[in-house]
Amino acid sequence: ARADIRVRGFWSDSQNAFFDTRVFYPHAPSYQSRRLPSLFKSFENTKKREYGERINEVEHGSFTPLIFSACGGMGAEANVAIKKLAASLVLKRKESYGRVITWIRCSLAFSLARSAIRCVRGSRSLCRRA
Repeated sequence: ARADIRVRGFWSDSQNAFFDTRVFYPHAPSYQSRRLPSLFKSFENTKKREYGERINEVEHGSFTPLIFSACGGMGAEANVAIKKLAASLVLKRKESYGRVITWIRCSLAFSLARSAIRCVRGSRSLCRRA
């Protein structure tokens, strides 16, 4: 298994940072008995078990799970990563932190909505029939 995203120099200079994403629907019947923070933590721990050791030992990088709810929430580690990304963009673009973090969160919200719609409706691409 491979991580979804690799970024060089995200957490520290000249070290690869690996990210793997998961989007879940918190209102699914199987999640009704659990609280939302425990769902985020559980999914983060699952991703760490799947990827963490291999990335640390083989790739010599760091691993961060990016867990999002289809309704717009995000896990604690995803929140830290988003804030770090915003801080880096503030330095690069010379814009205010509030404006940058709002742009990132808005972009994420639209991406989540697009992927949810694609799951429900399907892709717009023409499908070739043999």
